[in-house]
Amino acid sequence: MALYRSVAALMLTIALTSCRVAPGQNASDSRPGGTIVVSNMQDNSVTLVDAATGRVVATLPTGQGPHEVAVSHDGRWALVSNYGGRGNVGSTITVIDVRAKSVARTIDLGQYRRPHGMAFFPGDSLVAVTSEASRVVLVVGFADGAVRRTLPTNGRGGHMLAMSSLGNRLVVGNIADATIALIDPADTTKTRLIKVGRQPEGVAISPDGQTAWAGSNQDSIVVVVDLRSEAHVDTLRGFGLPYRIAISANGKHAVVSDPAKAQVRIFDAITRRATATVQIPNDSLVATAEVPGSSSPEGVAISRDSRFAFVTLQGRNRVIAIDLSNGRIVTTGVTGTWSDGVAWSPARP
Repeated sequence: MALYRSVAALMLTIALTSCRVAPGQNASDSRPGGTIVVSNMQDNSVTLVDAATGRVVATLPTGQGPHEVAVSHDGRWALVSNYGGRGNVGSTITVIDVRAKSVARTIDLGQYRRPHGMAFFPGDSLVAVTSEASRVVLVVGFADGAVRRTLPTNGRGGHMLAMSSLGNRLVVGNIADATIALIDPADTTKTRLIKVGRQPEGVAISPDGQTAWAGSNQDSIVVVVDLRSEAHVDTLRGFGLPYRIAISANGKHAVVSDPAKAQVRIFDAITRRATATVQIPNDSLVATAEVPGSSSPEGVAISRDSRFAFVTLQGRNRVIAIDLSNGRIVTTGVTGTWSDGVAWSPARP
């Protein structure tokens, strides 16, 4: 992603209740279709939500400590990484049949512990998943659950993972080392480390694989990196905690969740100008709110048509859908306790 001038963020604060249909737009066109899949960390479950209405379609069991969710390109399958708890280190992935609204099976990763960030490779026959405890990315066969190969992250705390649209580049945030790992899935010897801000947890990659965004939990910034030159091309400021980042499939939108400020910030991914800031009201908070006094928007996913973002509200046990063209919240759905990872499937609920 090429070099651009740093710009000041243009802030447009939008209340949660501002959900009116834009002039000239049909109500049916203003809401997403498909199914939202949300992991519930404390309940050890996953919730399937109708993206258009917010209606709960199903609640299904997972392993302990389900964290992230990934959906296959055809929309049928969802994977939930079972990270485990403090006294029980996880090493499994729950496979959900989204169309059937059921648990299909469990993938056991054996010696590879603390699975977290995941993505399906093109074709859906292989899956990339971080094994935080093993400091590798696993390439796993979806059909048989076998680990085909391991890709080193060359760092500690490899948590979140992002994949280019062609599957030829992976980016992993090494939280403990203030680096992102740029990984070639075809060559285990080509992992490169790029310094970013401290505690880089949320990461994203542009569809063309040329640019990475890395959020710094400790420095409260997002660093944008040109992956060809490995140079920082921008530093975005004004965050409390840039926890998760997603870039739309058309490469136009970047979405950053900020639980510390109870905000979801939307950027033009090319110019990196802020286009909207969605301020989430801190009402109806639950006792398990991770950030005291905050609705805690955390997990982020974007629909394949690049029109809607889906964000979990950990502090309210909710998930919302945001229209990226105007920053309006168009759907709110109930989840289980401690909603965390989220993904979207085009499969009808």
